[in-house]
Amino acid sequence: MVKYTSIIKKLQKIYSGVADAVVVSNSGKFLFSTKNWNVKGDIKGVLGKWWSGNAQFVEMNKIRFSILQMQPERFIATNRKKKGHLIGASTPDGEKYLIVYIKPKSKGWYHMAYPAVARAAAMMTKDSKFDSLELDSKLSTSKEAGRDMDKITSTDESTNKVVLANKTIDPTLKFEIEGLLQWMNNPSGLLGYLSNSLQQNDYNKIVQLAEIYAELTRICKS
Repeated sequence: MVKYTSIIKKLQKIYSGVADAVVVSNSGKFLFSTKNWNVKGDIKGVLGKWWSGNAQFVEMNKIRFSILQMQPERFIATNRKKKGHLIGASTPDGEKYLIVYIKPKSKGWYHMAYPAVARAAAMMTKDSKFDSLELDSKLSTSKEAGRDMDKITSTDESTNKVVLANKTIDPTLKFEIEGLLQWMNNPSGLLGYLSNSLQQNDYNKIVQLAEIYAELTRICKS
């Protein structure tokens, strides 16, 4: 028997930005929900849009979230008015879905939350090889990842670049890059998202994508 309450409490301990959570089967059946998150009437609509692969937004608990990433195993969305974020992950067998609500002011949520949520979801499978100790050891670095990025020891005046105290690549960030590569290689991933944004003539997204492209170009040339 899956101990949902225990897993969610462990997840909240590892990543404190998690405020609420819900677990549903792939048929939309409610399996677990935190006490104060009333989203039972929203969940099937959210899953439907997630599975569609081309939705622009979802609504949960009367909050509208713009979708940033949407793949079969991953779902990331945010509220443009700073009312929080949504992170979703499927279990490895695809039979269950864990969706969590992230607090608005959670630092590093875009990079740090999904790896934690995905591994918590992996613990919810019947024959899961993940236990609480593995969750601790594999996710404990996520609590420090955001603060590590702020540890600046000096500035190289000749290049005007900051020098970080800790140059070790955080595993959660590496996990995100690997996910990005998979999304880019998926025909229905990045290419589909870009094409859909252009077809919809979505001004805000096109501007944001142009800014991201400019930043990536700068990074590659640096």
